[in-house]
Amino acid sequence: MWSLRMRSSINENGIERHISGAEGIYNLNELEIFLKKFLKRAIEHPIGMPDKIVFTVEKIKEPIQNVKVLPLKTIFCNSPEEAYEVIKENILKIGVSEKALYKAWEVIRNYKMRGATIIDSLSGDRLEPDKERGVRVSRIQMDKNRKIQILRKIKNLTNQPQRVIEALTLASKVASLDDVVAEICVSDNPDYTTGYIASRKLGYLRITNIKKEGESIGGRAFFVKTPLNIEKLIYFLEKTPVIVI
Repeated sequence: MWSLRMRSSINENGIERHISGAEGIYNLNELEIFLKKFLKRAIEHPIGMPDKIVFTVEKIKEPIQNVKVLPLKTIFCNSPEEAYEVIKENILKIGVSEKALYKAWEVIRNYKMRGATIIDSLSGDRLEPDKERGVRVSRIQMDKNRKIQILRKIKNLTNQPQRVIEALTLASKVASLDDVVAEICVSDNPDYTTGYIASRKLGYLRITNIKKEGESIGGRAFFVKTPLNIEKLIYFLEKTPVIVI
């Protein structure tokens, strides 16, 4: 099996701004198909044409782990204010403090990070070693049969089902770790206003109108229990290959 990853970016005044990414775990004979799909995705992104697209094709040499998919539910909100109250109500009851939630929201709304921030679920302290890069969850794929099942479930709820599949795959890997209490995510794509919160206790909760259409704010935060081995956590998220079943 092979890991295929794509990252696209644009140079803005000497600073590389991440635009889009995609990845998966494939057989060798599938690589050409998905290389073309990922290229199309990069050059047709709503933010604009990138000036740099990087593909990484890497043979997987360590055992691939299986993790269970999170149960999926959609919560319909009429405004970002209502969405935030839904997030707050759900995330506080599973052990995330209001201080930690506020810090995550601050990072999501005000920082242009390439990856996710890691936040102490009680103190609200940011724990990721690189505050600009963050942590990037990688080497993931959803089982084909599970993907078909999820697509059937969401076919009438979204016109961008692949986004849901990718986000659910990522969230399921993150939530499989005992150290992770919850995750919150807002897409930085201006045309995509559905975000999510996820955890083993909550499942995967899609939340509509988490931001206003046209806003390019976005980001991802992982709330964790401390003390923890941060290097071990980051290695699993970034390096360990996982199939979501």
